[in-house]
Amino acid sequence: MPFLLDLAWRDLRASGRRLWIFVACLILGVSLVAAGGGLYRQVSDALRNDARLIFGGDVEIESPSPLPPEALAWMSQRGMVSRVIELRTMLRLPDGRAQLIELISADGQYPLYGQVELAPAGPIEQALAKQAGSWGAAVDGALATRLGLNAGDAVSIGDIGLTVQARIVRQPDRSLRADWGAAPVLVSEDALMATGLVQPLSRVEYRYRVRISDSDVGSAARWRDAFMAAFPALDAEVRSFDERSDRMAEVLGQIASGLLLIGFSALFIGGLGVANSVQAYLQGKLTSLATLRALGLRDGRLAALVLLQIGMLAVLASAVGVALGLGLALAGAQLAADRLPVALLLGGLWQPALVALLFGVLTALAFSLPALARALSVSPAALFRGVEGLALHTPRRAWWLTAGVATLTLCLLVAVLPDPRFGLAFVVATAALLAVLDAATRGLRRLAARWQHHPRLPLPLQLALAGLQQPHSPLRTALLSLGSALTLLVACTLVVMTLLRTVNDTVPANAPALVFYDVQTGQIPLLRESLEATPGLQDLRTAPLVLGRLSAVNGEELRASDNGDRAREARDEHKLSNRAGNFDDVIIDRGAWWPESHAGEPLVAMEDREADELGLKVGDRLRFDILGSPVEATLAAIYSQRRMQSRLWLEAIFSDGVLDPFITRHVGAAWMPADQTLGAQDRLAGVAPNIATVRTESLLRETRALMGRASSGLAVVAGVCLAASLLALASVVAASRSRQLYDATVMHALGARHSLLRGVLVWEYILLALITAGFALLAGSALATGLLQWRLDMSPAGLYWSGLLTALGVSALSLGLGARYLLSQMRLNPAMLLRSGG
Repeated sequence: MPFLLDLAWRDLRASGRRLWIFVACLILGVSLVAAGGGLYRQVSDALRNDARLIFGGDVEIESPSPLPPEALAWMSQRGMVSRVIELRTMLRLPDGRAQLIELISADGQYPLYGQVELAPAGPIEQALAKQAGSWGAAVDGALATRLGLNAGDAVSIGDIGLTVQARIVRQPDRSLRADWGAAPVLVSEDALMATGLVQPLSRVEYRYRVRISDSDVGSAARWRDAFMAAFPALDAEVRSFDERSDRMAEVLGQIASGLLLIGFSALFIGGLGVANSVQAYLQGKLTSLATLRALGLRDGRLAALVLLQIGMLAVLASAVGVALGLGLALAGAQLAADRLPVALLLGGLWQPALVALLFGVLTALAFSLPALARALSVSPAALFRGVEGLALHTPRRAWWLTAGVATLTLCLLVAVLPDPRFGLAFVVATAALLAVLDAATRGLRRLAARWQHHPRLPLPLQLALAGLQQPHSPLRTALLSLGSALTLLVACTLVVMTLLRTVNDTVPANAPALVFYDVQTGQIPLLRESLEATPGLQDLRTAPLVLGRLSAVNGEELRASDNGDRAREARDEHKLSNRAGNFDDVIIDRGAWWPESHAGEPLVAMEDREADELGLKVGDRLRFDILGSPVEATLAAIYSQRRMQSRLWLEAIFSDGVLDPFITRHVGAAWMPADQTLGAQDRLAGVAPNIATVRTESLLRETRALMGRASSGLAVVAGVCLAASLLALASVVAASRSRQLYDATVMHALGARHSLLRGVLVWEYILLALITAGFALLAGSALATGLLQWRLDMSPAGLYWSGLLTALGVSALSLGLGARYLLSQMRLNPAMLLRSGG
C-alpha cells in the first residue's frame, strides 16, 4: 500500500492537471450540497434552541376576552404568567400620516424568555411608563426607520397621544410576518386601555403566556392537555411551543429538502463531467496501464492505484467544496439572523460537512468506475499495435459494482433529506429522466438515420446527422448535463417571471388597493363618506365579519373527541362571512355554490385546509358556536383561496341571512388608483382610528424585496448548475476531440474540403443546441407549471417565450463555445494518420 500511495501521488503530480474538470465539477456540486445542508442546520438548530423565546413562553392561551379568575389562579399555581393584549390599529403622526401597527401591551413579566433590546438602552418598564403626563411607547425599529421616528417624537393611537421613548432593536417574540403585516408597538396595559380601542365589539386578542418550571420534553403538551381538561368549556385556543416549533420545522424541512435536491442535481450533473474527465484522462494513459500490466502489476493492484488517485482527488475537491459551501451557508444564515431573533450555532455544521464530503466521494466513485473498468480491459498486446481507435469494453461486474455504489448513494440521499418524500420523488424523477433521455436519444438517432439521406438537405447537414449516430457523439451527454441544467434554468425563469407578473400586474389590477378591518356597523356611513371623496374611486364594498367556532360534525361533539387534534380544532376561532361579501372571489373545488336567491335551510362553504384537517365532505351537517348560540348548516361546498390575491382568508362562508343576528363588525375593500391610497388611508385614520387599514402597495413592496433576494439566490444556484453542466460538456469535447479530429483527418485525406468539415461540425453543434433547448423548454415548462399551479394557484401562460429565449440563448452560447474550440483545433494533416498507426 505505501508503494501504491507513493506511485499514485507522484503520477498525479505529473499528469493530474488533465483532471481539472473532475475537480471543478465536484467542487461546484459539493458546495451546493454543503451550502443547503449547512444553512438548514444553522437555522433549524437556532429555531429549535430558541423555540420558547420566539413563541414567547412554553404555552399560550389566546382568548377574545379576559380569562376568568379561576383559570388565572390555576395557571399561576403552575407557572409564571404574562398577559399580552394585541390589536391592530393605526398609528398617526402629527403631520397626518398614518401607518398600520400591531399594538401590544407589555406587563411586568414580559417577556418570559429573553429580553427586549431598546435604543437608547434601558428597562422596558421605564420606556413604557407615564412621564410628564404622556404615556411612553417603544416602536419597532423597521417601522421607526420607515416613518422617521426618533426618541422624543409624539404619535397618536386611538384617543391618546404617546411619546416615543425608544426604538426596538430586538424583540424575542416578534412576529415572522411583521414586515408583511403590522409592525409591533409596545405600550403598557394601562396606556392600551386609555386608547379607547378596547370596546365590547372590538377585535382584541388576549394572549396569556406561561413559563413552566418543568423543562422535560413534552411537559408543555402535558400542561396544555391538563388545562384543557380542567376548563373544557372555555372558549380559548391553547397551543404549546413545540406545536409551533414542529410546524416551523416541517416548513423549513420542505424548503431545505428542495435546496438540497438542487445541490444533488448539480452534483449529478457534475458527475457526468467527472465520468468524461476520468475517461479522457485514462484514455491518455492506456499505454502506461498496459505497460504496468506487462511488467507484472496485477489487475487488482492496478485498479487500486487508479482508485487511490480518484479517491485522493475526490477528497481534496470535496473538502474545497465543503469549505465554500459552509461559507455560503454562514452568509445565508447571517442574513436570516437579521430577520429572525435567533443566534447562529456553529457546532452542528460538522454533520452537513461530513454528508457533503461523503456524497462527493461516492459520486466520484460511481461515475469513475465504468471508465476505470474500460481502461483496465486493455491488454499488453495493445503496445505492439497501438491504442489509437482501440475498442474497449466495460466488464459486467463493473456495471454491477457501479450500480451498487449508485444504490448506496441514493439510499443515503433519501435518509439525509429532512423530508424523505422529496428524496423518493427525486429518485423516481431521476430514473424517469434517465429513461426519457435514453428514449429521446434513441429516437433522435433513428430520426437522424431517416433524414440523413434526404436529397434536399445540404451535405454538411447530412454528415452531421450521421455524426449524431456515432457512439462517441456528445448527444447523450449534452442531453443529460446541459439538458438537465437548462431544465432547471428554464423552470426558475418561468417561476420568477410568473411571480413578477403577478406582483406587478395581476395583483394590482385585480386586488383591492385598500382593505379595512374592524369596521363597526355604525361606522359604515362614515367609511363611505370618507372614501367617496377620493379621486378615481372605482368601487367600495363591505362584508360582515363574524367570529365563531366549529363545535360539532354530524352530531359528534369535537371537544369530546378522543382525537386531540379534533378537540383542539373546536377551540380555534374562525372568520365567518356571507356570500354577498366574498370580494376575495374564492374558488370552489368540491360541491357548488347555492343560488343567489336561496332562502331554504342554512348552507355553508368551508376553506379546503380546515375541511381537510377534519375530514369533512360535502353534505356533512355542521354546528357552529357563534357568540354563545348554536348555528347548524349543511356543508354545500369546499373552496380554496386565491393565495396572493386573498385578503380575508375566511374559514367559512354562509348563505345569506344565517349570520344576520350576530353581525357587529365588518371588513371592507376599496379599488382606487395606487397613488390615492396613502391619502385615503390618512383621512380614514383621522376620523376613525380604530379601523385598521392595509395598503396593497405596501405588501407588494415587501414582496418585491423578498422576491429580489429569492431571485438572486435562484440565479446563483442556476448559475452553479449551469457551470457544472458546461464543465461536463467541456469534458465531452475534450474526450471526443481526438476521435473527431482523427475522423475529420481521414475524410480530409480522402478528399473532403476543409470548409465541408467545418460545416459538418457547425451543423452538428447547431443540432445539439436545438435538441437540448427543445428538451429543456418542454421539461422546464412542465416542472414550472406543475409547481406554480400546485403551490401558488398561478399559471405561466403567456410567459413560455421567456423560457424559450433562455433555453436557446444558453444552449447556443455554451455549445457555440465548444464548437469554436474544436474549430480552432482543426488543423488537419494526413501525416498524422501514418504516425497514429490507425
